[in-house]
Amino acid sequence: MQTQVTLRASNGAKILVWREEDLFCARRAEAPREQPQTCLGLDLFEIVAELTGLDLEDVAQAAEAIELADHAQHRLATTPGRTGPPAEGRDDPPTKARFRTK
Repeated sequence: MQTQVTLRASNGAKILVWREEDLFCARRAEAPREQPQTCLGLDLFEIVAELTGLDLEDVAQAAEAIELADHAQHRLATTPGRTGPPAEGRDDPPTKARFRTK
C-alpha cells in the first residue's frame, strides 16, 4: 500500500499528498480522476494553497498552507511506503483529525 497523507484545511477542503521519487504529488481528495500536481518539497505549500483555496496573500491562510505542507513533508519522510498515485475512486472515511497518514 502506498503512503499518502490526507490534509484538511480550515475551510474544509481536503487534499491527498504522496511522493513519487523526489517529487511531491497532490490532488483534491474528492477528484480521484484529476491529474495530480507535482512539485519539489520547497513549493508544496503553493500547491496546498491552490488545491485547498487558501489565499497566500492573507498572512493567516499562508501560514496554514505552510503548516499543512510541512506536516505532509514530515509524515511522508518518516513513514515508509511504496510510491505512486493513490488508488482511483478510493474515498477516505470522514474524520475530525486535520492530518492523517494512510
